[in-house]
This record gives sequence, structure tokens and C-alpha cells, in this order.
Amino acid sequence: MSIISSRFEKQDVVNSFNVFVDTEKANLVGHEQSKGDDTHIHFEGNTVEAKDGEMIRLGLQDFTMFNNIYMINGTNCRFELRGTGTGSVAYNDVLFLTQKNYGNLKDIAENLTDRLIAYLLPKAVANGSSATSFEKTTVKPSTVSMTSTDDRLLSITLTSKHSGATVAHNLTDIKIQCKESLGDLYQILGANRQDDPTDTAFNSLSISITTNTIVITGLYPMQRMSDPYVYLRCSNGGNSLEMSVLQTDHAGRQNSDVINSDILAKMHRHGEFVSFTAGTGLEYFVNLQQKKLTNLRLFLTDSKGRKLGRISVNRDSTNTASGRDLISLGTTGAISGFENSGQGFLSNFQNTLGNLFFTCVLRIDIIRVSNPVKLESSKLQAQKPARQSQSVLTWADYGKPNTTPFGLC
Repeated sequence: MSIISSRFEKQDVVNSFNVFVDTEKANLVGHEQSKGDDTHIHFEGNTVEAKDGEMIRLGLQDFTMFNNIYMINGTNCRFELRGTGTGSVAYNDVLFLTQKNYGNLKDIAENLTDRLIAYLLPKAVANGSSATSFEKTTVKPSTVSMTSTDDRLLSITLTSKHSGATVAHNLTDIKIQCKESLGDLYQILGANRQDDPTDTAFNSLSISITTNTIVITGLYPMQRMSDPYVYLRCSNGGNSLEMSVLQTDHAGRQNSDVINSDILAKMHRHGEFVSFTAGTGLEYFVNLQQKKLTNLRLFLTDSKGRKLGRISVNRDSTNTASGRDLISLGTTGAISGFENSGQGFLSNFQNTLGNLFFTCVLRIDIIRVSNPVKLESSKLQAQKPARQSQSVLTWADYGKPNTTPFGLC
């Protein structure tokens, strides 16, 4: 569809009203498939209809939800670590940062360091090392304020020890791979994203190895979160456009840069709340293609079209974006498909029984966009019934009566 010229002659609002939405108990008092972050709204007897020459415009006036989504969550906590040692014992596993909010970059670097030590130490022992610990010789960024003078570059130095003495760790090759399919951790660590999952030689960070030290350095400045926005989407067909990266869900790829969009609005995550208040009322809107609006589906995603805090719209069955995870409780592999992923949660009902929901005010306008020209003709006269439009004798057969006169029978 070309947008060089408008399809509309004019745009006059002929009717307008608000719809107040609260998804806290959407599955309890509404559609049973509704959830706090994915709700179905049925208008029942309040159907919105546009007449000939009119259209329906849906706009967002106000949006509020509590920011119950961690900075480091299921979409940006994973990385793959692979390598080998002098004992030819290879390793290849998916590790993850602890899902939570981080006040500064130093805390993220410390958490990554602890994860690496816990994983690499048994691998060193398996390759014949006598090491009993890895000492955190260097962990940077070292500042605890985001406004401090700092280059914000990751730098970790690990030294293998045995009873306080430096020993060989016997690890000869280490690669940290921030694969695109695993999420957005590369943004957090200031690393390179790996787009080719078959490239076993790829390293997202710079890693140098000596006999008893491992030095890991970042390439770009670190950051505390990878997605500062929450996207409100509407499944009803409209006229919006978006770049295809905004719907990349790791289940497939688009072949074009710009595609039809289901995004209604995007809201900034700041502090305790995710909120938006319209100024003009025209910041976020969509012109619906349908003439009759009987139901709406509103749902929340991140900038990649994924469920909030969850790696993929197709892979994850959990209804929880953030919460107490099973890994921190020492329960590993409790949920099939989430082993070593940090994705399993103690409760799987955050968006139905918990606090993952939103409230908003929608404005629905009926807009006259053209004056359709209709065919006008004179009113047809009522016709007499067939039985009244015929005489007693109906002549046919070229003037000969089709009945026998009385007295000739």
C-alpha cells in the first residue's frame, strides 16, 4: 500500500468515547484466556460500528503498570561457555546471570565472575589441575555509581590457587558466546553478538589465557538493562508500520525491513512504574481496518515482540516474567526445557494470580473520512398481484382462447 497520498478526503470526529481497561483479574471476571499481560476484551452489547465513509480510530490516552520486570531477566541473562583443557576434557554449557535488578555495573561484573568461577573450577580439576579456587584478582568496572568517571568496560582476571599458592589451571581454550538466539546479554556486557550459531570459534569477549590466569575483557561500555521500553500491542488489524526487528521472536525472520505493525504504543520503564500520559491524544493511535469492533486483544511485549522477561513467544510456557527462581533455591532442572537457563520460577502465575498486569484508558473515535456517493432513482410503484392483473379469459395462441366457451362442451 502506498502512503504517498491520503485515502481520506477529510477527517471529522463524529463520535468519541473512552474505554477504561484493568487487566488485574481479567481471567476471573472476563474472558477465561485473558492474562494480566495479554487480555481479550469483548464489547458484548456495546459494539462499535462505523457507517459508510467512516472509520474507527483507536488511541492510547493513559497507561500505568508496576515495573515488576527485572533489569536482568530471561531475555538478557544467558550466554554459552565452551572450551577444553590439557586433559582434553571439553565443555559446552549455557550459563546465566542471576535475574534481578542491579544498582550498578560492578554488581553485574561480580555476578558474572562468580558464575564463571563456579563453572570453571570443576572443569579445571577435570583437566588435571590441583586448583581449589579461582581468586578474583581484578573485577571491573569498580565504581558503584552510574555517574562516576569510568569507561564502563568489563575486565575480569582470575588466578587459579591451591592453599593460597598459584597453580596451573590446565584450561587452554575458553570462549564466551552471546548468541542471538539466547537473548541480549551482549548489550549488558558490552560484547559482540553471535549471529551464526554454528561458529564454534566465535568469541563475544576478548579472552587471554596464561598458565594460571584467565583475563576476560569487554569490547564496549556495559549497561544495566537491554530494553528500556514496554510495548503495548493490539491484534486488531490497523495501518501502522514497523521495522521487522521489532517482531523478531527467534522462531523466524522477516524478509523485509518494514512490515505491518500491531504496536499501539511504547512506554518507558522508569523506577517503580511503567507509565504514559498523552499530551495531544494523537501520540499513539491506529486506524482500524474493520468497520465493526466487537472485541480487542491487548498484550505486552518487549522491543523484539517477546513476552516480557521471557526469551521467546514460542518457547516459553511460563506465565512469570520475574520472581523467585528455582535455581537460587537449589532446584535445578525442575522444569523441562529450562535446565541451566535460570527461567524456572517457584510460582508460574505472575500474570494471572500475581502482580503482572496493567491499566489504561483507550479512546475510540468514529471518524468521517469521505462522503460516499450513492445511486438515487425514482421509487418503484407497487405492482398488483398476478391474480388481479389478468382478465377473466387469458388470450394466447395468436388470438384463440385458451378456454372452451360456455355451451360448447
